[in-house]
Amino acid sequence: MTQPQRYRWLTVGDHYTYVARPGKGTDARRGERCEVVTVPRSGRGPGNARVVFADGHVAIVPAGVLRKIHAP
Repeated sequence: MTQPQRYRWLTVGDHYTYVARPGKGTDARRGERCEVVTVPRSGRGPGNARVVFADGHVAIVPAGVLRKIHAP
């Protein structure tokens, strides 16, 4: 069995909350849940991840604007 792809705290297939600061990124998406589709390659420039939101919108966002959703 293969391990899921990881980059720092991001794991492909896990869900995160998009928390970009006001004026940065897409303000309308702030606080929305998204799923990581691809993670950046280690050692390659800025760490941008591809995510898909619940409505199917796909975006490329910096890894630093994603916060892990912890199960209750």
